[in-house]
Order: sequence, then C-alpha cells, then structure tokens
Amino acid sequence: MVFIRKLSKKTGRQREIIRLLDIENRTSLEQKQLHVLATAEKNELQQQEAAQRLEIQERIANRKKRRERNHQMFLAAGMLTQSGLVDKVTGKPNYDKDMLTRAFTQFNQKLKETEK
Repeated sequence: MVFIRKLSKKTGRQREIIRLLDIENRTSLEQKQLHVLATAEKNELQQQEAAQRLEIQERIANRKKRRERNHQMFLAAGMLTQSGLVDKVTGKPNYDKDMLTRAFTQFNQKLKETEK
C-alpha cells in the first residue's frame, strides 16, 4: 500500500486506508476496516487494469484492421496501374477522373446484374 501514499490525487477510500495504516495499535475493528478497504481498493485497481488491457487489445485489433484495409486499397491501386488507367510514375489517372468514375460505376452495375 506504499504506492497509495505516492498518488497525487487520492480518493476518500485511499485517504482512509492511509489513516488506518498510520495507526500503530489498531483495534480489531480498525484492522477489519483496513482489510475491507484494502480489498476493495485492490479489486478496483484490478478492474482498471483489465479495462486498460481491453482498450489496448481493441487498439491493436483496430490497427490490424486498418493495415489490412490499406493493403487491400494498395492492391486495388496496383490493379489500376497494371491495367494502364493510372500512370506508374506520377500515380495520376491517364484519363479524365469523371469519365473513369462513370465507366467503373457502369461496370459495377453490369457485374451486379451478371451475379443475379
């Protein structure tokens, strides 16, 4: 419980734990209070740590999803480059962007119709 003393902002429970720890000859009631408060504090700290671990795992999972998405986007850009629709040096479309968008939209609609 030494780390509680080092905290800059203490909760009421933490202040009470410190007060009870400072008593040299604690009564059995004070000892029980200290035990209950310390157990509750320990449980809360464990819950906070578990929540932090869960947040970290979520961030890692989201980062993996973003990387996979980016990878797929790069592969799609590679297909455009291989087909000659995008200049390999500049990365700019070789044709008018609006025209390409319309053509891809029509192509997508035809593919959807074919799948049905």
